[in-house]
Amino acid sequence: MTTFRLFRQTNRSSRFAQVSVEVAASSRREVEVTATAADEHRREAELGAWWALRHLPAAVKVTVTDVVVNEIDTSVGDVYEATAHAVWEALRVENAVPYVGFSDPEMVASWLTSMCGRRLDAVTEARHWHEGRREPDAESLLHAWLFFEYAVPVGLHGCGDHLILAKDDPGGFYDMGEYGETRVGPAQEPDVLSRFIGARLTDGAVILGHDGDAVCAGLVLRFENGDLVIGALYDEWVLAVGSVPSAAARHWAVQPFVRGGFR
Repeated sequence: MTTFRLFRQTNRSSRFAQVSVEVAASSRREVEVTATAADEHRREAELGAWWALRHLPAAVKVTVTDVVVNEIDTSVGDVYEATAHAVWEALRVENAVPYVGFSDPEMVASWLTSMCGRRLDAVTEARHWHEGRREPDAESLLHAWLFFEYAVPVGLHGCGDHLILAKDDPGGFYDMGEYGETRVGPAQEPDVLSRFIGARLTDGAVILGHDGDAVCAGLVLRFENGDLVIGALYDEWVLAVGSVPSAAARHWAVQPFVRGGFR
């Protein structure tokens, strides 16, 4: 049995989750959660195990035997991340993925609910620069991190038609050789994400894309000063203020707002 204990404390919040797993050879990939835990934590454990297995060639059965949480310090995504790391440790896999991200609509909706009422203190962006220049807004955006008050930063990562959320810190500058460089820094005017810094999140909605109920394609974040639409479509970022752009609306379905607001 392998146990992974996730603990992190910052000046914003604390995180805690402890997960134990057993891994055995199998004819196919399987995940089972036998731990006694709340439904949302059992779901996170199952999805976290699948995330860990998604790029591995081995056919194994993962059994999540124990989940320990703290009502104060455990939030959406913590059990998910702890389970993924527990599986990697059990399989002795060197994890090459820079973050453990989730795109499950139920998890994203739960995260939105937990962020409602909080102020967006800061936004950090990773952008592509080439020969000292960058394309406007969505065209040069690579990743973004949202810093809500009293919460760890959440990174937004686009992957094809999926929007992946991850509790990770912004990376630093890195050189891309002849293809330019990535610069990481605060969102600045007139870029869209900078307009909502200092505003309070009052509601939010998950956007589903091509895969229907399977994954999140984007978010509508309703702030005191307007709605922010952010998502991924055909491996490109979609950023808008107000409503979903018509080009994306044909492929997306905005779900009900988590606090029952109206569009």
